[in-house]
Amino acid sequence: MTLAPIEAPARGIGGNRYKVGPRCANPGCSNWADHAHHIFRRSLLAGDYPYVEVAGVTYGNLTGLCHRCHDAVTGRVGGHSNAIRLEDGVFVWCEVETLSDHLLRFRPLGPLEPQPPTPDLTVESRAPESEHCPFCGQPRRRRESAGPAQPRRRRKNWTVAVPADSEDGAAILDAFVDDIAVLLGAGAWHERNRRYWALVHALAWVMQRREEFARDVKAAAA
Repeated sequence: MTLAPIEAPARGIGGNRYKVGPRCANPGCSNWADHAHHIFRRSLLAGDYPYVEVAGVTYGNLTGLCHRCHDAVTGRVGGHSNAIRLEDGVFVWCEVETLSDHLLRFRPLGPLEPQPPTPDLTVESRAPESEHCPFCGQPRRRRESAGPAQPRRRRKNWTVAVPADSEDGAAILDAFVDDIAVLLGAGAWHERNRRYWALVHALAWVMQRREEFARDVKAAAA
């Protein structure tokens, strides 16, 4: 569970979700961002809000964190080793020291890089496609040639609706599918059918580990 960045009351504010990353916002980390982390946790705001208001000032509530730094601020592995605090209007990455069961000390290590944008600074970009996934920050995979022609199989279409606003759902799914396909070693037939092939293997793996998967998702959402 993410620690509150400040002890003052906070109110969630709706709006378009902005892109995070591509790098982890921890100033001491150079990894790619894996999570769009809620600085003020959803349970604290009673909802999923991309912005938050504190003492009349609005702040962005999402920041990109790598898997390791996300675990550090949510306390998933070994308790809270780090936290994000709001100090003088700036989100700061801090080291957490436990003084007692109900008393923590926060040692500032540096401001988040970049700082989450405010609504007036959040601009929908229509620039050429980024070289990185807008959700997780990972580099996009370049699709390779499918190779020699192979016999075609009979097919059906299976569609899924995805977001198409500040979050490009199609680009996110393509990035994940490409990464999984490359990881598994896609062959010639798989290059032409990589979405189905990668999704079937990934979902089969999830079902084999369904209890562990459900625990991880619930913990990440807390």
